[in-house]
Amino acid sequence: MTNEPFSAAASLDELLTRTEQALSAMRSRPAEHTDGDAEELLRATGTAADGLVRAVVVQGGRLESVAVDPRLSAEGIEAVCAHVVVAVNAALADLDTQVSSSARADVDALAARLGGLREQSRRQMEMFSQAMEHAAARLGGGRTG
Repeated sequence: MTNEPFSAAASLDELLTRTEQALSAMRSRPAEHTDGDAEELLRATGTAADGLVRAVVVQGGRLESVAVDPRLSAEGIEAVCAHVVVAVNAALADLDTQVSSSARADVDALAARLGGLREQSRRQMEMFSQAMEHAAARLGGGRTG
């Protein structure tokens, strides 16, 4: 008698372990990279006042920089502040879109893995069932009824 049922079970166990590891990695990935490499962070830019105000935000909802063209000083501090708010909010909205897209890609990749797991599991269960039927037939002296 071969070890097919045992190898099928071991393969299924390995697939489940890899899937659990992928889920664990997704769960443990920090939503905010406060100490992470700046190159790894998602980043977005927003502008206002026809590009005279520019804000850059990074993953975790942090404001990285704000640049205001000196030509806006004639508008007064309240107007400049309003433009800064518009630019920052535009950058945050873009960052939110990027984060959502990134999360969607992770979920899509996981769904694809799980879809493959389902199909492989089905095939392995068929192999296991056939091996068990074969073993039962051998134990029953070839009788199947």
